[in-house]
Amino acid sequence: MRFVLLILFLGLLWVSGWIYGSLKPAPDALVAPVEGLLSDEEASTDVPVEDVVNAADPDAVDTPDPDLPLEPDVALDPDPPAANASLDQLRTWIGEARATHPYAESEQRMFDVMMCESGGRADAVNPAGPYTGLFQYFETTWNGEWNQYRGNDVFDARSQIFATALAWSLGMQSHWGCYDSTH
Repeated sequence: MRFVLLILFLGLLWVSGWIYGSLKPAPDALVAPVEGLLSDEEASTDVPVEDVVNAADPDAVDTPDPDLPLEPDVALDPDPPAANASLDQLRTWIGEARATHPYAESEQRMFDVMMCESGGRADAVNPAGPYTGLFQYFETTWNGEWNQYRGNDVFDARSQIFATALAWSLGMQSHWGCYDSTH
């Protein structure tokens, strides 16, 4: 009988941990090593340009053609992707989103929920869900019929902000574990 009670207790403990983990984003201390492993795997498949050797003549050195214009190493994008937005830009988008999809809460409340969920990182991933982006969307929630922004990348900060404003205007605040803990 004690063994059965022990098994039931452990099962209850596991289920409650799973529920708690699904409501709160994973701490950076747990996410960082996973992200590090993923970025190491991606990096290991890339071959640096300097290591590429002409197969026909291994002693040959590639030199740029002086008649061709030089191309910059990095393309400069005058409008960086929304994933790299500053906190000031995120605040601006929150204001624009609230004007587009009015909700009862303050803009500061949405900002606080965002900071609680992801620390303002559009590339944040909590593998427990997995939950992704500024507001830690679960894939099926992001792709729901209600979300007119679902065609955009889930990591697009502006789209996440506007989708969250839309969700809040529809009364879906209970989807965010940080909603109750921010005020």
